Amino acid sequence: MQIAVDGLRIAVNKHWQSTSHPWIYAIGDVIRGPMLAHKAEEEGIAVAEILAGARGHVNFDTIPSVIYTHPEVAVVGKTEEELKAANVEFKKGEFPFLANSRARANQDTEGFVKILADKTTDRLLGVHIVGPNAGEMIAEAVIGIDHGASSEDFGRTCHAHPTNDQRTNYTLSKILLLQSLIKNKVKL
Repeated sequence: MQIAVDGLRIAVNKHWQSTSHPWIYAIGDVIRGPMLAHKAEEEGIAVAEILAGARGHVNFDTIPSVIYTHPEVAVVGKTEEELKAANVEFKKGEFPFLANSRARANQDTEGFVKILADKTTDRLLGVHIVGPNAGEMIAEAVIGIDHGASSEDFGRTCHAHPTNDQRTNYTLSKILLLQSLIKNKVKL
């Protein structure tokens, strides 16, 4: 039996079925896309749902990438370059770890959070975190992007103090403040 390939990977349709043999399903590293264990897990769940007669779904735009270095790097959604190339107008908020109480208490202040939101709708488009615990911190952003949250939704969410997660909250609050100042034509 010969299975159709796409480059070096198995060619599949949108339901993870082999394009040459629809009774064969493939997920993870043997198909296109990033080679990430959590991506393969999501695909596996979707295939199980399909086999059970349900609608399996994976939002590939919300699969986070984490580089486990020191400091850690975690990303979900679009980059500034991707948004510019697609002519999407966006606003950006950045917050340094140095300004976070928990980071200072732990003496681990290297890093930042950058959040990109649609300039018109305020919907979250991308979150980029460099610093300690970035891999854990990105989960909140994944939920937000996956469910179409706005920067205001997250900026107005109360986070315990002092915690690492306040960094994303402060970044979003900064976007909100700037948006409000511009909207009300406040001169600084």
